[in-house]
Amino acid sequence: MKRVVPLVVSMMLMSACSPNANTLVAAEQPKSALESKAGVSLSDISGHWAESDIKAIVTAGYVDGYPDGSFKPDHTVTRAEFITMAAKAAGVKPVPGGDNKEWYAPYVAALVQAGIHQYKDFSSGDWNTPITRMEMARLAVRASDKSLQSPEDSTDAKKFMFLATQRGLITGMADGQLGKDESATRAQSVKIIQRILDVSQGKKLEVDKRAASYAEVELSGSNVQTMWGSHVVELPYKMPLRNTKAIVKVHQILIMDLNEKDGAFRSTFDGNLEKINDKPFDDEYLIALKVDISNETGSPLSYGLFGELAPYLGTRVVVINLDKVDARFILPSIGTKSNHSEGWYLFAIPKKNIQSQIEKYGDVLIRLNENNGELITLSK
Repeated sequence: MKRVVPLVVSMMLMSACSPNANTLVAAEQPKSALESKAGVSLSDISGHWAESDIKAIVTAGYVDGYPDGSFKPDHTVTRAEFITMAAKAAGVKPVPGGDNKEWYAPYVAALVQAGIHQYKDFSSGDWNTPITRMEMARLAVRASDKSLQSPEDSTDAKKFMFLATQRGLITGMADGQLGKDESATRAQSVKIIQRILDVSQGKKLEVDKRAASYAEVELSGSNVQTMWGSHVVELPYKMPLRNTKAIVKVHQILIMDLNEKDGAFRSTFDGNLEKINDKPFDDEYLIALKVDISNETGSPLSYGLFGELAPYLGTRVVVINLDKVDARFILPSIGTKSNHSEGWYLFAIPKKNIQSQIEKYGDVLIRLNENNGELITLSK
């Protein structure tokens, strides 16, 4: 773990968000550390993933534990506690004055003045409410990006989480999931503050590609930017098919490295993957298109994707379970005896082909051929 640079943090519990709210009394408060300490001993951090960070900042005297000698690294951190840390990490000075005399009020006012916090950010709860990972991500991104520090900025939560993961400010939980609504812990808050400081010093943070993929798909329906640095058409996308009056839409475009068994979305396709040409897999990406078919003509219409589309590069893939194509991944069709109007279209592309496109053109084109030779491009 990296050492945390000087940071003075007052860990206290506090009152409601409203400037005139009544004070909430805390049953137990951590002490405020103002001087460096030597030989710090905390009773509950041995073996913890944030042990070295906690020791560093406590030894430096920037934060202290509780009166009983504990740090409580897995206890939640409140909005007021984190917003105070964020203000100090961002280097903004407290703004005194106003009706609210609570200890955290000058830091809140400072972050609002700096454009890092907006009063509307917290639509429920109070300042004593544990801050969520989503709320923490929003503050971290704004603190690290001057272009988002306008009072008129209207970036939504999904975009903030995407930016936080893409920039390494937020990493995923143990399984890579985002945990957006989960309460952040004291240990996690220390780590986020360190990352804000690292960005301010021009350091490049390591990106958790699993978390970034999940965040990108929630934002745009695809993780192509995370995996390849490319962009796809706006989803859902109506395919311009010539050979049918059926409406075929693409809702998601997922990219998975077949060598990463625990990669984002990989467990969704957990059967035995087979190419339709029976050739073995090499070092390849799996591309999964979530599609549906609808009939909006008002008349009977029969159409299925089997045999109608082929990847411009690569080979179509099926998922086999018990010697049969997994029912979850049967190609969709309408107007047939066994309708599957929703499903997945899977194909694999060798990594060398993708790398070649990136080196030549700077991005990757995802394309399909309709059976009459019409080329359909899903990227831009």
